Amino acid sequence: MKLAPFVTGDGQLVEASVIHFNQDLAAPQLFGTMRFSHVSDSLRGLVRDIAGRAKSESRPLEDFLDVSGRSGHSRIGIDIHLSEGEPHVSDKTKTIELPVVVSALNRHLAESLSDLQALASRTPVDIGRLFVPLSDHLSREEVLKALEREELLLSEGHEIGADGVLEVPLENVRYILSQRLISIPNNFAEMIVRGKHGLAMFQQPAPSGLPEEFGPKEFMVSALRISLGPYTAFISRNLNRPGVFHLASRLLDGVRTTGIDTLRQAEIYNRGDDPVPFRDLRLRIKLYPADERVSAITTRVLKPGKATAILARGVDFAEITDIFNAEACRALFDEISAAPGGGGLYGRIMMPGRIVTIPWEQEDNRWIPEFQWRLVYECARGNVPESILTGEEIPKRFRNFLHDLKYVGGEQSLSKVFVSDSLPPVDALRVLKRNGVGVVVIRSINMRGSRNGGNPEYYLDQSSYEEINRLWREGMRFYMIFAQDEACHVREFNSGFWVSAEGKERLGRLHTTAALFGSVVDELKPILMPQFEEFFAALAADPRLGEGLAIAHGSGPGVMKAADDAAARHGIYRIGVGIDGEKIGQRTNFSPEAVVQFVNIALNTRQDILDRRSLFKVFNVGGYGTSYEVNMALTFMKIGHCLPAPYVFVDPLGLGGEGGHLWRKSIEQFQELSSAHKTGQAEIPPLGPMWVVNCCHLVRSYPEALTVIRAFLDDPAAYWSGAGIDIAKVLEARDNLARAGVVIPPYIVQALAPYDRKDA
Repeated sequence: MKLAPFVTGDGQLVEASVIHFNQDLAAPQLFGTMRFSHVSDSLRGLVRDIAGRAKSESRPLEDFLDVSGRSGHSRIGIDIHLSEGEPHVSDKTKTIELPVVVSALNRHLAESLSDLQALASRTPVDIGRLFVPLSDHLSREEVLKALEREELLLSEGHEIGADGVLEVPLENVRYILSQRLISIPNNFAEMIVRGKHGLAMFQQPAPSGLPEEFGPKEFMVSALRISLGPYTAFISRNLNRPGVFHLASRLLDGVRTTGIDTLRQAEIYNRGDDPVPFRDLRLRIKLYPADERVSAITTRVLKPGKATAILARGVDFAEITDIFNAEACRALFDEISAAPGGGGLYGRIMMPGRIVTIPWEQEDNRWIPEFQWRLVYECARGNVPESILTGEEIPKRFRNFLHDLKYVGGEQSLSKVFVSDSLPPVDALRVLKRNGVGVVVIRSINMRGSRNGGNPEYYLDQSSYEEINRLWREGMRFYMIFAQDEACHVREFNSGFWVSAEGKERLGRLHTTAALFGSVVDELKPILMPQFEEFFAALAADPRLGEGLAIAHGSGPGVMKAADDAAARHGIYRIGVGIDGEKIGQRTNFSPEAVVQFVNIALNTRQDILDRRSLFKVFNVGGYGTSYEVNMALTFMKIGHCLPAPYVFVDPLGLGGEGGHLWRKSIEQFQELSSAHKTGQAEIPPLGPMWVVNCCHLVRSYPEALTVIRAFLDDPAAYWSGAGIDIAKVLEARDNLARAGVVIPPYIVQALAPYDRKDA
């Protein structure tokens, strides 16, 4: 049985000698000491035994253990490896010290070792971990079985050697540093101390990709693709070509290294005297079993049938943690208060191995918001040492949570979590993101005040919504506890909505949304409910819709609640997009799988979401609000921000006077607007296109509404032709929605395919 390798935490560079020049590498070097503190008895004994064996067999120490450097250091060209000499193991101080050589292989950072030397003289600098194999790496047969069991994904072009060593090609990617930015004082120190999290502002992919050749004595940062389940990978020092080697950051952790589309940086150096074609280079990687903790996480996260998809996209924060469990989520708020006068903390930043506590910032017994946001910034940068808890200082109730954070996959940007009662301003969110915080967990959008009795609020203004959406698209995650009555649940912000755990799972399968508009009058609910039941049952059973169907509504009572209840009984995905109706006595419905709520002044933002996201619009019996929604919806279709499709107006009660249709005069008004007029002064052309009115259908029952929708599903192109719609208008609307991230239904894609081919 193969054993998991032993991997330590970071050791520190505590001594650094004078700088020398290595002629073979054409690079400066310094000799130093790497110290591991608070070392366990077992590790001290293991290293002592290894040193004795290496000495007795006259073999180098590297045959038995190796150093894996920090990713951020390797990415700027700082390499580290073991030097000649034996490790010093002290039982008295519980330390291990090893001699190391640090090389500066990036010629653009000529002074980096001097800066590192000065930094290490002031404070210990994290420099690398020990990697100790306890058995052989996986064989070829074991690697092939791992692929079959959906425990491993490899990039195209890989090869598995007879000995089980993987050979993986470099991607056509080259990273470059901004020489001007890294020359600014303190930036180098920030990169050294914060590692790869300090590099985002200084290092980016080059537009040109890899050159043809890798020149002699050159340093290069490229990338590879690999996704690991219950395995630890170690990149061999030497590549497949003599003279080309990989810098010290060579360890790839199990589970954490997931997401086949996520680039993993490869830092290489050509110590030879001749150029090497990049197309010939292959990284050599050995796989080892992961430890018991990682194997347990893998069993929990990589479910059969879903493992490949998870490995492909990367293990998510919500999969690693129990964040959707309301009790577990609420535990993160221990000692965090809702207001400065209540004592406790403003918030905390949680990450693997440490917690940063953020107190309320008050001067003269008054809370100063500007000071608070600056304190958040300084705490995020690690500039408030008294706020940092590590080791035994960390409360035991948080330790498992912090430990699991290190296994978040993908870009690995979701391992720092900001927890506060309410959402900070968007500028503060940006500061948190720049400092590596990828997750925000809150209980309320706004700080709780006396005006709302200290209750949480879930209503966003337009700027906050747009910024959260933007940060989400950039990879940040937001979670909020929704509390109603005695119950509470947790939602994640995803694709513009706060979604439940189930809602997140189903969201990616949606392609067709029907928006339902109508009055908040509760007396309408029992009248409309029987027809709603039949209407939604038929839609849910339509094979062209199936799991791709959702309904959207305004989260209010009356018609909206009737539609929501009926859709829920038939398993239809529900989206609630509302405004702060509680201000006018309307209780908000937070039961749909996806919700987002706005302050009243953001009414147009709310309507924009309802209209863009929905294909079909169903206007039920309604009043002033519904009349506004009719006008907005038709305008969106006219300007090409909604696909031309049936807009159905339903009045089963005959509220239009003398039993007529409630919406008849509204449609007649739009017909007038879309007709030419002759006056005594001029001939006035139509003020709007008649095809918009042709998409409006007055019906007296929901079975009639269903007939209209089914006819469109049967043949969208025939519907557009019958309504007098130029197909170019449909293509324009399709492209506008696709650019906005709206999913185009498959039957629309199929209907437009012949016209796309003609355009091509």
